[in-house]
Amino acid sequence: MTTDKEEKVENKKKKSLKKENVNNKENIDTKENIDTSKNVIRQFGNLFNDIFSFNKLKGVLYMNLHFYMMFVIGFATLFTTSVATLIALLVIVSMDAFSIVILHECPLTTMEKKYLGITSCEIRNEFLYNSGIMYTCDHDYEKQIELLINVWTLIAGKCLTIIFLQMFYIKLFDVSNIYI
Repeated sequence: MTTDKEEKVENKKKKSLKKENVNNKENIDTKENIDTSKNVIRQFGNLFNDIFSFNKLKGVLYMNLHFYMMFVIGFATLFTTSVATLIALLVIVSMDAFSIVILHECPLTTMEKKYLGITSCEIRNEFLYNSGIMYTCDHDYEKQIELLINVWTLIAGKCLTIIFLQMFYIKLFDVSNIYI
């Protein structure tokens, strides 16, 4: 049990602590703003960021990821006779096409544009233009959807052909062991 005197002493201590906290806050507010440009760590970080340009590194990463995905899908489409693998490729291509319809652009293309300022679609269009092949529209959306529809149709056609051949017990002769 505490006495009235002890409670009064505790209340005084609490009030004095509150006053000290308020005084400290006022002192902090009245101090001059700290110049962060003179901070050695910040200067080193800015210099390091300027030298290595991390935004370009991210953009190159997204562009390489884009190319690797296209290569793997193309390679697997050409050299596999597994229906399960082809169906998995169909699902991947369908998800990409769905994302393009929703976002009006491939998500990786969006990230390339954000970090590099140029996309793999623009590079491909410039290459085709220099080769004498020109599109009548300038929309990347339509070109991407057209490409994915063609890839999806190619994969589905190969899948149906393999199912048809297996249904009639027609064996594919793989002399060179090129098919998986």
